[in-house]
Amino acid sequence: MAALATSAAEASETGVRPGGRPGLAVVHGTPVRVPAPGRTGRSAGQGRLRPPTRRRAVGAPRVVAEPGCGPRRAPMSLLVVLGLAAVVAAVVYGVGALANSVAGEPEVPSTTTVVRVAAGESLSDVAARTAPDSDTSAVVERILELNGLTDVTVRPGQPLTVPVSR
Repeated sequence: MAALATSAAEASETGVRPGGRPGLAVVHGTPVRVPAPGRTGRSAGQGRLRPPTRRRAVGAPRVVAEPGCGPRRAPMSLLVVLGLAAVVAAVVYGVGALANSVAGEPEVPSTTTVVRVAAGESLSDVAARTAPDSDTSAVVERILELNGLTDVTVRPGQPLTVPVSR
């Protein structure tokens, strides 16, 4: 009986029961579980390193992901959408400006005739009268070039060589 009392006192101090099995130790008045010697700090039921593998049931269907099935892409942010919209708008504007520059101004007619300036008529009035389908400022420049004029002032009755559209 004395041996049993000694082993019980020893077990309460060390936390190891006779036979090397873990037990409870009293530390500062509270019981603490102490692992058995030679074992790691984990005891049964305190989480495992990995879950146990289970065998597949014999009649269970095998589930395989479809080839196209994958993680969903995150939607584009508002900043990316606005940036793309700005790029598209710039491209559309650039194409329009390029098309407008390629189209150019209406051609000044290559055929010429001589006309007299009427009273109260300016050089731009003469250009609009003789080539109505062309740009007036381009026709005025051509009239100045054809007649060797340096100024746009003209006198009534003055003869001018002007481009004419037919």
